[in-house]
Amino acid sequence: MVAGLLGGSGTHIVQIIIAIAVAAALIGYFLLRVGGRRGGGDVRAVSASVNQRDRDRDNAHEGAVSDATVRLVRMWSGIGIGAQAEQWDIAIDGIVVGSIAKKETVDVGVEPGHRTLRLGSGRHRSAQRSLDASPGEVVTFSCNGPRFWPQFLAALVKPDLWITLRRE
Repeated sequence: MVAGLLGGSGTHIVQIIIAIAVAAALIGYFLLRVGGRRGGGDVRAVSASVNQRDRDRDNAHEGAVSDATVRLVRMWSGIGIGAQAEQWDIAIDGIVVGSIAKKETVDVGVEPGHRTLRLGSGRHRSAQRSLDASPGEVVTFSCNGPRFWPQFLAALVKPDLWITLRRE
């Protein structure tokens, strides 16, 4: 029955040609999806940094305690499929405060104390990480997408494995 659907005569050559055409169509589809998401990648992260500088300046004028800083370094990932090119939202205590693009470093000001950090974009996200920040302290995290095929396959089943978030 399968031979009848794929080639009519059951020859393997026709089946191979159809398989190659389907594979080429899938590859083209993923390349178009990735290519369409690259434009304007640094804008949101830069504006988050600008907003932080404005807050620091305002706090300096008010004599307030200086904020702590969470520094995120997004590293290159080995598997360049799908969501690797998209920006990831940065959520501190469940509130999105900015985003980070591929191969970018972003500083985000936070109030001192116990905080939670999570990165994500749609279904792709990291596990939630806790941090305790002192006034003026810089807490650094590195992040990356799946680097190996087993991690990629596991992240398809459990989405919070997609982004690895490590404290430096």
